[in-house]
Amino acid sequence: MDDRALTLLLRLIHILAGVFWAGSVRETGPEGGRVMSHLVGRRRLPVFIGIAILLTVVSGLIMYGRMAAATHGTWTGTAPGIAYGLGGLAAILGAVVGMGVSGAAARRMAAIGQRAAEAGRPSPEQQAQIQGLQRRMMLGARIAAGLIAVAVVAMATARYL
Repeated sequence: MDDRALTLLLRLIHILAGVFWAGSVRETGPEGGRVMSHLVGRRRLPVFIGIAILLTVVSGLIMYGRMAAATHGTWTGTAPGIAYGLGGLAAILGAVVGMGVSGAAARRMAAIGQRAAEAGRPSPEQQAQIQGLQRRMMLGARIAAGLIAVAVVAMATARYL
């Protein structure tokens, strides 16, 4: 594969996976426990989001590394290189927060939801746990969304700096 084709392929993977990832960070509302239980348990949404995150980050790191190597590192000190680097860092932090905070809360909420479904309805204790996990999940999602927004702005504007 020639250099241009590889660059095009990496950009397509990076952008398409990034769009899926960014689009998956949203609020589920008051029915979030049931929705997350279904998406996490039956639809395996976290697996698809994890794949999108991995594809986005790895393709971005490869593109960044190729540009840095082609310029013997000098590009990384330019305004576009710094902007792409900061955008990449924001995306990686967004992934860590999203998976570490929201992902963990979603998994716990899905497990509680499954136990509640088996019992017929959630107990007051389970309802309280689900509400707490929903708050934690939303906080993590908001932080991750903010970091992803920083990454998107940095990536979209870096080449014009």
